[in-house]
Amino acid sequence: MNEVFFDGIASFRDWGLYLTSLTIDAPKPKEIYVEIPNGDGALDLTEALTGEVHYESRPFEAVFAIKPEIYSVELVRWMIGYLNGKQRTIRTKEEPDYYLIGRCATSLKNDGVLAVLTVKATCQPWKYKNEVTAKNTIIGTNGALTINLQNERKRVIPTITTSAAVTILFDGQTISVNAGTQRLTNIALSYGDNMLIVTGAEGTVVLFEYQEGAL
Repeated sequence: MNEVFFDGIASFRDWGLYLTSLTIDAPKPKEIYVEIPNGDGALDLTEALTGEVHYESRPFEAVFAIKPEIYSVELVRWMIGYLNGKQRTIRTKEEPDYYLIGRCATSLKNDGVLAVLTVKATCQPWKYKNEVTAKNTIIGTNGALTINLQNERKRVIPTITTSAAVTILFDGQTISVNAGTQRLTNIALSYGDNMLIVTGAEGTVVLFEYQEGAL
């Protein structure tokens, strides 16, 4: 049975709802165009400020049927109280490895035969991976190692934890990293492969952690 999970609540397992329709649209890019007087077309400034595309909120809608043998005023009151106006983590069986974060709104129609609950949500544009990506490495005898940090579409700054000071070569920059845990704005992972060269003392442990977000 296909169902939707709102935080820890499963729509069918916990509430007995039958999912009849599920719509998760792609977020629209925030496009910025400036018309050119006395010229052709327009100037595209979509990526001018930050060098990347930003997105509007992602719309979500799920429609559930409530069978007469399940329906009760108490159940409806509980579901609406749990969802309406609340920000929830939303998962589906179709994409079990990802989740959305959105604020829900509910509406109920009941014709006396079948009740229909519609849940809409205004979500952040990204589908986040359930698990934070972690890559743990140890510098060997040659004092250097090459790491490929693969990332989804959302640009992200990883958390770096090192047992001793290291130097990281990334995107043409040489960056000194002290022992401990830190996030450095000049190490930001883009979509796809991100190659880093880490140098330091033999046996130094270096951990990279980051939350991936897909479109």
